[in-house]
Order: sequence, then C-alpha cells, then structure tokens
Amino acid sequence: MKTFRLVFLFITFSVNPDLLSAQQNPEFETKPIASSQLQISEQMTTNLIFPHAIKSVDRGNRSILVQKAKETENILQVKAESKALPNSNLTVITEEGGFYSFRVEYQAIPQALNLKIHPHINEVRVNLESSIPTKPQLETTAKAVSLKNKSIQGVRQHRFLTGMILKGIYIEKDLLYFQINLQNQTNIPYDIDQFRLFIRDNKQRKRTASQELEQIPILIYGNAQRIPAQSAQTLVVALPKFTIPDQKHLKIDLMETNGGRHLQLKIKNKHLMKAKILH
Repeated sequence: MKTFRLVFLFITFSVNPDLLSAQQNPEFETKPIASSQLQISEQMTTNLIFPHAIKSVDRGNRSILVQKAKETENILQVKAESKALPNSNLTVITEEGGFYSFRVEYQAIPQALNLKIHPHINEVRVNLESSIPTKPQLETTAKAVSLKNKSIQGVRQHRFLTGMILKGIYIEKDLLYFQINLQNQTNIPYDIDQFRLFIRDNKQRKRTASQELEQIPILIYGNAQRIPAQSAQTLVVALPKFTIPDQKHLKIDLMETNGGRHLQLKIKNKHLMKAKILH
C-alpha cells in the first residue's frame, strides 16, 4: 500500500509540472510601499509641504484633523482632535500623481512641526482620471456659478451685522459647486481665520469625540481672506460629488481672526438633492 501511494504522487507531479511553477512564479507580485512616520498633537499644528498641489487626502481616523493652509495648494496642516488619537494613517495624492503614505501617531510635542516632502527618484505614481478639470477650467466654471441668481432658500446665518448665505448648489462633471454669499454691514473689516467644511452628526453626545469628516475643496473661488467693511461678496466652493447620510449634515464654518463673529451653515441632504445642472 505504501508503494502505491508513492507511485501515485510521482505520477501526479509528472502530469502537472506547472502546479509548482505557478506557485513559485505568479503572473504578478506585490511590493510593499514604505510609509513615513508622522507625529501630531492637539495643541500644535504640523505642516506638510508637498512638491505639488494636493489633489486628495484620506484619513485613517476621523480624529485626524486636516486642512489646506490658506492661500496655498501644496501645504497640508494636520492636528489631532484629542490625546486619545489611536495610531492611524494618512494618504495624500498630489495633482501630478504623487502618492504619499504616513503612519500617524499622537505625540504631545512632535519631533518636527514643519516637514518638506522630497519625492524619491523611484517615487510611486498613480494614474489620475483625465476627466478631472484643470484649474483654469475650474475657475471658469466657478465664475459662471458666482453670477447665478439665488436658487436655494432658508440656509443662512446672520450675527453682529455679518452674514453667510447659501445661494445655490450646482453640479457639473461629478463636481459640486456651492455658491455662498458673505456679508459685512459694519465698519469693521472681517478678516477670515478659517473657512472649513465638515460632514458631522446632527446630534453630538456628551463626553464623546465629535465625528467629523472634513471636506477639502478642490477650489475656492473668490476672496476667502477678508470681507471688507460695508460690503458683500460671493465665494464658490468646488468639491467632489457626495451625498449626506441620514442623521448627518454638512457644516460650513466661517471664523474671524481675533474676533467673535463666527458664522456657520447647516446643509442637509435635501439641499444637495436640489443641485442644478450648470448650463
């Protein structure tokens, strides 16, 4: 019986010589891509300076807070929401296809706060969709949106004779364009410290971290630095298309530098469903 088993195995491998070679020489192979370590704190801002404009950002954990530095396209500012940040990761893709991966960990005092990213000769590249509009094309579309008449009612906030109003939402080529009017009816100019967008829960429970998913604009068209005294102006914000889950909303925060005239808008999924096709 033992002799029969040995002969059977010999015949099997003789008839199927590719069985082993297929396992040893697959048609493709996986090659690990190294990640860089990134330390962040809830009290300090870490600045990542990329060689090209930032195209997209993905956070492994929502407790990682990110935003583009004002008036820049290639600087990403990163903070931790709290000391309870678990180890996570951050992925950034730049407009020419550069791929950057970071292992993120909490550190009360990060070893480095400003990091200039130097791509290697063999830097990983990704293929970006050619259908994504160029910046001049985005600006042309945003300008057209800025000139549109108001098409949405009831999404506004006024405080201290300043105001922020959602005038309309438009869609073109899988991009959403938000038309926002900013008003300042005082004699004191309004210097903008932050203009940020988040998807967040409608109700925030006490003693739990706020679950916010920041939406990083592809383009902000208009003056996002200052609202002069006795003036009104329009911003157009371009974002990749999305919808809002139940029990959540899109929050738009406008915060004043060294001041208290903070404004915010709450945009629900029913408002997104009213997005108009741009003609």
